[in-house]
Amino acid sequence: MRASDQVMLGNIHRQYGLDLDRPVRHAVEEQSFVLLPLDLPLPDRDAESSGGASFSSTQILIAFTRDLLITVEPDHPIEALRRAQSSLSRAETTPASRDALIVILEELNDAMQGTVGQISQVLTRLADQAVDSSGGFKMEGRQVGVADIAQTAVLLGGAEELIARTVQGQLMLERAARWVRRGGGEIDFDYTTTLSDIQGGRRHARFQHAKVRNIQQSLMTTLDLKQNQIIKVFTVVTAVFTPPTLIAAYYGQNFANMPELAIGWGEWFVMGTTALFALVPLAYIKRKGWLR
Repeated sequence: MRASDQVMLGNIHRQYGLDLDRPVRHAVEEQSFVLLPLDLPLPDRDAESSGGASFSSTQILIAFTRDLLITVEPDHPIEALRRAQSSLSRAETTPASRDALIVILEELNDAMQGTVGQISQVLTRLADQAVDSSGGFKMEGRQVGVADIAQTAVLLGGAEELIARTVQGQLMLERAARWVRRGGGEIDFDYTTTLSDIQGGRRHARFQHAKVRNIQQSLMTTLDLKQNQIIKVFTVVTAVFTPPTLIAAYYGQNFANMPELAIGWGEWFVMGTTALFALVPLAYIKRKGWLR
């Protein structure tokens, strides 16, 4: 049923004493039902057509007993649930509620794999941006600045948040699968494979999280290097212009006796000495390789 269908929700409440029109944070047992909340970041249907990866938070509430399965779904259609319903309708006999729930969990887990796959594509693009930042120049020929690195870092933060929500969703699916098993009895569908797939999806999502951490570390290292380069430039400029500044400060004073003023080539001597004192630190810095 749809979450906005107040008539159907009211009928469920009157018939089974079950209030499904309320937020449920954790799996609970109520009125012989097991309530399982799911909050999954699923890919939008028009994500590929729009040329990007977009996701929406999909909240589903599942209530089941041995004989009955109820799903409270958002108003927008969910492709995974449609596929699950189509698969169950093709069964020769009406499956038990727990078997139907296993099919639903499998389809939702496949949809979550689509989420992880799109996140992986986004991280590949961000990794390329991190490589450009490390190289120092963009395709336009301009040098990559701190603002470019900060923008990539913000995008990485968004990807990390999405991965965290994905891992949380996988944990919810795994918890729901374990509640199915907790009911005892035989399950026609392969429960072990379903649980293994869900756990594998969670490991895949955590691998993407490790990729985010590696890219973030690379960006921070690049940012530190660029800041060091900026400090190095100011240090070299200071070292080159300090001796001429001292000479200018000396001759800016009004001494009563300055013999070099009487020499015809005194001005050129002072200018040459100033240039020499400026070039000596520069030559020393270059010899040490500090300009690289």
